[in-house]
Amino acid sequence: MNGTTRADYVSANRGRVRDSYILMCPDNLVENSLPHLRGVVARPLATPRVRPAAFGEYLLEFEPGGGGTRPLGAGFENFLYVLDGDGLDIRAGGETHSLTPGGFAFLPQGTEFEILAPGNATRALWVKRRYEEVDGVPAPEPVTGHVEEVEHIRDESIGGTYAPLLPLDERYDMAMNVMRFDIGARFTMVEVHHQEHGLYMLEGQGVYYLGDDHLEVAEGDFVYMAPYCPQYFYATGSTRAGYLLYKDINRDGF
Repeated sequence: MNGTTRADYVSANRGRVRDSYILMCPDNLVENSLPHLRGVVARPLATPRVRPAAFGEYLLEFEPGGGGTRPLGAGFENFLYVLDGDGLDIRAGGETHSLTPGGFAFLPQGTEFEILAPGNATRALWVKRRYEEVDGVPAPEPVTGHVEEVEHIRDESIGGTYAPLLPLDERYDMAMNVMRFDIGARFTMVEVHHQEHGLYMLEGQGVYYLGDDHLEVAEGDFVYMAPYCPQYFYATGSTRAGYLLYKDINRDGF
């Protein structure tokens, strides 16, 4: 333990597991492997083992040349977002998309993909869920892009901006938004949603009110919020705060 006592580990842990939310910090994440990925360390952030989560989110760490050994994503709609490194090549539907940090790709259910880190080490987030089909509503289309090419919409109710990476119309049953908060910004209300959320801190720091707890969050932290979990955020520190937010949308839960 290199001179560090067990008490030091326990007292330094910021992670929390509650009925309505989970906070996972970089020091909590352990290495895992996933089928058909070689040269990739997977760190699960949320899966259906977290009740009542209906999605999966994973932090993927690619070694140079790491990637899939066969097409992935069968039976799910998939979203990939590059955090840092040299980037990823995503091949789907006969096209290859080269994603640099901040780049993203959404692939509807029924579209499998190949993935490769052709350069140096790269980290990315992978979100997957089963599509909720609705009679009379067309299926969603693939989407690729970069966060800096998406409109960042000013929202005074949060003291910052949000950038919807996916269209918000009824074809899509999930949203992926990049939220950015000015220094000292805060929500103007405690929000209670029927949707669940998965939140990965991209930058900065702040305090999140979840359930009945106030928790410090910082870059690299992940929060799962169950449906109807009261939530409220305010940014602290000397730089803006930002996170990538998943939530289910346009469906009533039946």
